[in-house]
Amino acid sequence: MSQDKNYVEPDDEEDEEEEDVSADDLRLMARFLAPFASPYKTTIALLGVLILTEAALNFSFPLVTQYLIDEGLIKKEWRALLNSLVFMGVAAIAVSAVALLSDYVYTRLFADITKDIRQKLFDHVQSMSMPFFHTTPTGTVLSRFSGDLVALEAALVAFVPGFIMPLMEVIYASILMFMFDIWLGLIASLIFPMILWWPRIFARKAFLFAYDKRQTEGKLITAVQENVSAQPVIKAFGMAGRARIDFSALNLFWLGVARRTNFSSALVERTAQTGLYVIHIAVFALGAYWAFTDRITVGTIIAFEGVFLSMGYALTNVTQYVPTMAQAAGSIRHLNDMLAIRPTMVDAPDAGTLAPFGREIVFDSVAFSYPGSSFRTEGLSVTVPKGSFLGIVGPSGSGKSTFLNLLMRFYDPLEGRVVIDGTDIRTVTQASLRAQMAVVFQESFLFNTTIAENIRMAHPEATMEEIEAAARQAEVHDFIKALPLGYETMVGE
Repeated sequence: MSQDKNYVEPDDEEDEEEEDVSADDLRLMARFLAPFASPYKTTIALLGVLILTEAALNFSFPLVTQYLIDEGLIKKEWRALLNSLVFMGVAAIAVSAVALLSDYVYTRLFADITKDIRQKLFDHVQSMSMPFFHTTPTGTVLSRFSGDLVALEAALVAFVPGFIMPLMEVIYASILMFMFDIWLGLIASLIFPMILWWPRIFARKAFLFAYDKRQTEGKLITAVQENVSAQPVIKAFGMAGRARIDFSALNLFWLGVARRTNFSSALVERTAQTGLYVIHIAVFALGAYWAFTDRITVGTIIAFEGVFLSMGYALTNVTQYVPTMAQAAGSIRHLNDMLAIRPTMVDAPDAGTLAPFGREIVFDSVAFSYPGSSFRTEGLSVTVPKGSFLGIVGPSGSGKSTFLNLLMRFYDPLEGRVVIDGTDIRTVTQASLRAQMAVVFQESFLFNTTIAENIRMAHPEATMEEIEAAARQAEVHDFIKALPLGYETMVGE
């Protein structure tokens, strides 16, 4: 049986070239999220209704503002003024209630989806075979949870307030501007290239610098993780000073990258605002002149002014969401790469349950080598009768741990077979095989829970009497009882 392939990070050059969200990115995100969104179709439909209702109410405010000024204030009509103010008050209460309900729905929805994605990823990692964990750096796995899921969650949480609502505002504001005055609307439309195209001059560098910043931050995390794990060596050989110098150099490199990234990002935002100011001045100057010459009403220019500014800031918000979406697209690629890895140490379709051990364990002409290693075990033939003891000795790397790895079916032999009572262990389920084994590993591992739960870990139904009996056999009962909380003492890393 083939071994798990090494996990490979996405191609760096491909990531560096990406500066925007392409149609392929959007399709990738849609395909990835669709299975996780499917259980929440009703909630998504409700959210859609709320968003459209909120947009419709917001659409009405500029029209009422125009009516209030032209009819209520300029013409001094009390009923028009009163009706406008009453409508605005009711609409304000309604839109606030709808917006609040929308916030409640979408925050719960995307939290649920993120939870499901995290659970899916964790379950997938649990299904991986031991070769995967031996060939994949721990930091690579952890970064999927600490980096990629965080980036994806940020995009999901900001999707409605940072993209959908501003996009809806851009759409209805564009319609309103042309309804107020077609020529002002055409001039105001210049805001689109000013905000969507002009900032792109600086956006490419901002994207590239952001990629470099994330890569450097990954190196910083790796350096900290390595340093913490290597503390016994660092302390024993007096390497703390050297570690500080190396980390300081890496941290200073991050500082330069972070400064360039932050300034480039600021330039993207500032150029968009500058474009907004330029078009705003042109629109307001022309609109004021036309209002002065009675070509348009005062209410029209005031309402148009409010709609234009609102649309400009909404369009800016949409463009500012694009980097968040791009990061989410990159994270989804990473998550897909992880989820695409399939476990290779799997039970055969017709695997049965291993009968209770009765006679002997046999290694029959076994040959094995680890992926990418020159070490190879050949012609290993051993018979271990029931009730006997077998001691395996030899220098480091001679294959002692390999013997147990093969017996527990963490790996399969390249040649030969491992047999228990005449049954090849590849023909039975891994769960039934390992259920008959008690393993004491070379290094003890404590889970982050109580001592009692750690002892009970492999036998969840164990009573306290059985736990204490096991502790007595291991000669740690007296030590545990001497602790302030005894068996309820929390332990862990």
